[in-house]
Amino acid sequence: MTIEVVKFRDLEKAVSESRRLLDLLAPEIGKVYVISVTRDGCGACEKQKPKFNELASKLLKTHGDNISFKRVHVAYSKGSEEESLRSKDAMGHYFYPTNSILVKTSDRGSIEFYRNVNPDMKELEKNIDVALEVASFMKGDSTQE
Repeated sequence: MTIEVVKFRDLEKAVSESRRLLDLLAPEIGKVYVISVTRDGCGACEKQKPKFNELASKLLKTHGDNISFKRVHVAYSKGSEEESLRSKDAMGHYFYPTNSILVKTSDRGSIEFYRNVNPDMKELEKNIDVALEVASFMKGDSTQE
């Protein structure tokens, strides 16, 4: 499978004082992490999934181990919105699907390079290309210390 699916509640359990959420999602310097936050019952999420999967397949063939695609899935049902609210607090998003590109730095840990709600895949790909350059620089920078 090209995209790792992570349940938000599992991710939430793994967060601790020493492990920030972004560091769990983007643990390695020199690699780009493309994250899609989705939830149950989200029509836009369902429409984006095949496009996101296609982009992941294409870029994984081109960039191999330098890129990782993850879908953070949030459980949701009417009358049971607690997990969605917690994910919004923890991940700083409001709408679904929200896509982020993360890179890890040597001095600040993992940072959000890009974020957008339901972006066009060409725009997302363009930003991934720039993030790959930044991640490559970060990897080179971290080995010189």
